[in-house]
Amino acid sequence: MSKEKEGRADLTHESEPGYKTIFYVVFLIAALYLIVIMAATV
Repeated sequence: MSKEKEGRADLTHESEPGYKTIFYVVFLIAALYLIVIMAATV
């Protein structure tokens, strides 16, 4: 291993299909929940 790359680690991975969609769905549900809670307290 050369001196330039010593101590450097490139952590890469292949994304699993479907996780991005699930993330957006959960994020949307959480945002809607917060909007409902804040609207109910006004």
